[in-house]
Amino acid sequence: MTQTIETAVILAAGKGTRLRPYTHDIPKGFMKLGEESLIERSVRILKENGITNVIIGTGYLSEHYENLARQNGLKTFKNPKFDSTGSFHTLACGRDLIASDFLLLESDLLYHSEAIKKLIESEERDQILCSGFTQSNDEVFVEVGEGLLKNLSKDRHSLGSVDAELVGIWKISLDLYHALLQHHEDASDATSKDYEIAITNSNYPVNVLKLENLIWCEIDNEEHLKRAKTEILPKLS
Repeated sequence: MTQTIETAVILAAGKGTRLRPYTHDIPKGFMKLGEESLIERSVRILKENGITNVIIGTGYLSEHYENLARQNGLKTFKNPKFDSTGSFHTLACGRDLIASDFLLLESDLLYHSEAIKKLIESEERDQILCSGFTQSNDEVFVEVGEGLLKNLSKDRHSLGSVDAELVGIWKISLDLYHALLQHHEDASDATSKDYEIAITNSNYPVNVLKLENLIWCEIDNEEHLKRAKTEILPKLS
């Protein structure tokens, strides 16, 4: 099968306040686990899977990502209002660089390369990657209906069913991205909301790819960091 996805967008504008003091002088993506930082690991995995165009949406301490981009042939764009807006606004700030279907991921993820491989291999153009239940604390739960994303929430009781867990890696078509940009123009809460909510509320059909036993974690706080080092990283080595 000919690979149709050659672009990835990494959202990396956040301040990472729940990981202070680690993020006092560096963005979250530059925290090292093992020999590599999170962002270095992601870029390597993406390139190993044929992604030739890596774009990073920056904000907090953006110069770190800009230096990395210069050294590694990457691209960056900046959300100048990163300290007062949500991830949806950061995604919208990339409109001048995003010109094709792309993978969308977050900078604070530690994950097995199978996540990228399976998304690229899938024939679906719009897809959310999910896993089985990690019991990791602070999870985002996903409700699925007829194979499509129906809803997601940290409050599992607000969902009609709890079918999977959000990983934070997506495949987004240019058509969906343009629909999201229009929503960003029209919605009164566009600057404050997270991109996951914007996609979920777009009424665009997004397929669900569930990898039950995917090895991965998000690193948002000290508890997550400890789990990443003791439980997740050893399984990835």
